[in-house]
Amino acid sequence: MTEAYKSMSNSMIMWIACLPGILIVLFQAMKFFLKTKRSAGELGLSEKQMKSAIRSAAITSIGPCFVMLTTMLTLMLYVGSPLAWLRVDFIGSAIYELQAADLTSKALGVELGSAAMDSSFLATSALVMSLGCVPWVLFVALFADKMDKVNDFMSGGNARMIPIIGTGGLIGIFCSLTADKVYPVKTQIVAVIAAAVVMLIIQKYNEKADKQWVKEWNLTICMLAGMIAATMAHSMGFLVA
Repeated sequence: MTEAYKSMSNSMIMWIACLPGILIVLFQAMKFFLKTKRSAGELGLSEKQMKSAIRSAAITSIGPCFVMLTTMLTLMLYVGSPLAWLRVDFIGSAIYELQAADLTSKALGVELGSAAMDSSFLATSALVMSLGCVPWVLFVALFADKMDKVNDFMSGGNARMIPIIGTGGLIGIFCSLTADKVYPVKTQIVAVIAAAVVMLIIQKYNEKADKQWVKEWNLTICMLAGMIAATMAHSMGFLVA
């Protein structure tokens, strides 16, 4: 990677170009937050309950934010700080963003991090990252307000089935995120197993203790435990990364 590429990818023009997208995300977050508070009031939730829910959501998001931060730091090496900041704020998926950069480099015949990275790579990677997630955005725009009908169809009109289906969907999603880390056997499997064991221990402990802070911090604790265990296993040479 040349100094000219670093200067271009981190230029003021790039910061200005990426800023509107960040402002849109902040605006949407504020709108969702205000609408949620209004809906909670309409449902009869107390101020204490709303504050507790907000606090729990904020603390629970700390763990995933670590992943987003590491993604942004890695992406900054290839596409510069402004574009990495924009993409991680929009999607926050390490797998998607890094795959998009890798596919772009392969299509252009450029090695990531090499001196061959130029304005063509930067522009193309920005388009690939942005256009690749358009179907998700369109789906939300077209069908978000119709999810009640989808829930009714999926549950067969039985309201009790909705949380069961939702829980099953979440289990499936998280299994899909970890299945490819289990085989072939590499250091990543240590992170999966360690996080799962720590989660089980925390849940068993909190069944009796019933501590609110444990419920709020369990995800972050498990993610950190997985990362630490995998790093230790790799440094000790147990498995190949």
